[in-house]
Amino acid sequence: MDDPIRLLSASGISAYEASFTALDAYRGLKAAPLRFVLASCALQDLAKPFDDLAFPGTHYADAALVPGRGEDQGAHPLYIRCADSPKSAEGAAFPQLDLLRDPARDVFLDPKDIYPRLRESALAMRPAPAEQQLFEAAILVSRYPYELPADTLPALPRDFGLDAQRDMLSLMLTGPKPERGLELLRRAGFLGAYWPELACLSGVGQSKEYHPEGDAWVHTLETFRHRKVHELGLSLALLLHDAGKPTAAAADGRKFDRHAEIGSTVAERFLRRLGFPTPVINEVTFLVRYHMLPAALPKLPANRVEGIIDDPRFPILLELYKCDELSTFRGPDGYYEACAAYKAWLKNARNPWRGADGKKLARLYLEPAPPAPQRAKARRAAK
Repeated sequence: MDDPIRLLSASGISAYEASFTALDAYRGLKAAPLRFVLASCALQDLAKPFDDLAFPGTHYADAALVPGRGEDQGAHPLYIRCADSPKSAEGAAFPQLDLLRDPARDVFLDPKDIYPRLRESALAMRPAPAEQQLFEAAILVSRYPYELPADTLPALPRDFGLDAQRDMLSLMLTGPKPERGLELLRRAGFLGAYWPELACLSGVGQSKEYHPEGDAWVHTLETFRHRKVHELGLSLALLLHDAGKPTAAAADGRKFDRHAEIGSTVAERFLRRLGFPTPVINEVTFLVRYHMLPAALPKLPANRVEGIIDDPRFPILLELYKCDELSTFRGPDGYYEACAAYKAWLKNARNPWRGADGKKLARLYLEPAPPAPQRAKARRAAK
């Protein structure tokens, strides 16, 4: 996708990075998975530079460019708001989001005189629709060092569109502290009204021998503190990795028997309802389904995990396991053991004379060994 702001400029339309995109740049954060632009034009003027506009009908976008397939795959969606001029644009529920940035000159614009508010820690909420207030508040406290006053809590909206739910969650989870925004949503009653799959985690007691925080919801929030990266797939998997516990039954000494498999189904339904792309859903359900496997990796025979351990998403699974472990009393030892087992598997997989378990392959002296990928394929076919 060509740079949309450059295309708008080439059509004679002034455009600027806006909202969370401008604030990310001001704060030096990695760009969010969604981009926001303010264009000084009428809505119909956008048809000149763009042929594939969508109209999401949200409070934060008059039009949208949603990447398709091919070379655009993986590109971030872009939301455009239209106004006669930057100064006349409708203000946000929180003044920090009125900041603009001109990427061509790499300068920030402050048409509404909000610059002194950017470094204040307290958020001052303006009158706005309840959906807009909650949407902006949850993202702001997740991405930036802002705080809502203790006596301020956005009202619960009567209606909150699925597209806005997906976008809010994506922006929260890719911020440094999503646990703050998620807890805000819980206190506001949003989880109970719109995300019951998450609301029911609160109050699910866990063994304090391994989970010092006890409550499954508190444990879920704690996992975010141990992320090294803020990627969406990993973060969604952390959010949903224990989603199967509220409905899992005890069996064979396990309090939450098969909760990973149950959670994978819950995660798929939740993400499909919010409209996440299929590749994201596939990644998250894989991570949730197998999030317990790294704990057993050092003890399992190679043929039990083949097809999982050689999946390109397995390193992300290890990162999920690390965050899960560090949120308990167990500490990082299990993670280090799983990494050592994974490293040994990679080494053996590259050795044409040994199996995935490290044992020598029986073969004639003059018989050439097949390449590692061919060996793995043959072993799977023989199962």
